[in-house]
Amino acid sequence: MWKPRRVQDLPELSPVQALWRGTITALVVALPCAVLNEILQSGSDTSDASAASLLFNALILFGAAAGGWATLRLSPEAHLSHAAGSGALTYLIVQGIGILSRSFRGEEISWIAYPLLLLLMATVAMFGGMFARRWNRTGGPG
Repeated sequence: MWKPRRVQDLPELSPVQALWRGTITALVVALPCAVLNEILQSGSDTSDASAASLLFNALILFGAAAGGWATLRLSPEAHLSHAAGSGALTYLIVQGIGILSRSFRGEEISWIAYPLLLLLMATVAMFGGMFARRWNRTGGPG
């Protein structure tokens, strides 16, 4: 007879441990998408690349939301600032790699966009954290 799967209890981590795990969760999604987006942008100058770039950017933001969700899901005592920190730390790691690769290629770097995009990643990670907080309070989906 078929039995429904039980949701496993997650280990409760400290907020800092959960922040790092949330950052790794976000990096698993955001880093490959950022690399593929960079390859796509450097390889073509057509408008077909813009639609794919929009998709990759949405996936990067989804990775930030997943990181914020994981942070608050793994640590009930974590705050939304920890979720935002996981998104911001993910952005700093990914853009650090991007800045290094652009510097080695000799491309010009536009510094004005970086603080704004950092805030966007942190905000989206906070939204993921708010969803996780609601998930924890209600006991799951529904």
